[in-house]
Amino acid sequence: MKTPLLSLALGAALMAAPAAANLDQGSPYLGGQINYLDVDTGLGSVNPIGLTLLGGYQFSPYLGLEARIGFGLSDDDLFFEEIPIGLELDTYYAGYLVGTLPMSDWVSVYAMLGFADAELTASALDQNESASENDFSYGIGLKLGGTENAAFTLEYLSLVEDLNTLNLGFTYRF
Repeated sequence: MKTPLLSLALGAALMAAPAAANLDQGSPYLGGQINYLDVDTGLGSVNPIGLTLLGGYQFSPYLGLEARIGFGLSDDDLFFEEIPIGLELDTYYAGYLVGTLPMSDWVSVYAMLGFADAELTASALDQNESASENDFSYGIGLKLGGTENAAFTLEYLSLVEDLNTLNLGFTYRF
């Protein structure tokens, strides 16, 4: 009795292998973004510029994982009692679960949910003070395919509390 069941199971597995080979396989991707940050300081808003490098793995057309590292390119100033206070993003690290909804072959929308850690530095009167914050992070985006493997992205991301970004980027899928 065991031999016919084993033969049947082996035969079914061998017949299923060619069908499974036709399924979309996952693919890794890399990309970069320019970030327009909006930081609510309690004294006002500042808008430094940042740069993000990202990499991920798209398991299916609908689900992926992504890691990001970012750093500041420029700072922005606000004034407190006529004293300029500069604020700059030092670094941030984040990881996301990315859900994608393809709208067509070249357009898709996506949502991200994850965790981020960001470090900012404030400078005033030759004094520097750094602060780090970590929090849940989430965002939504639009992906426009330029070619089969390359895409442009536009997204809004709530990085950590009081720090939101508008990102323009490019990704390449391998």
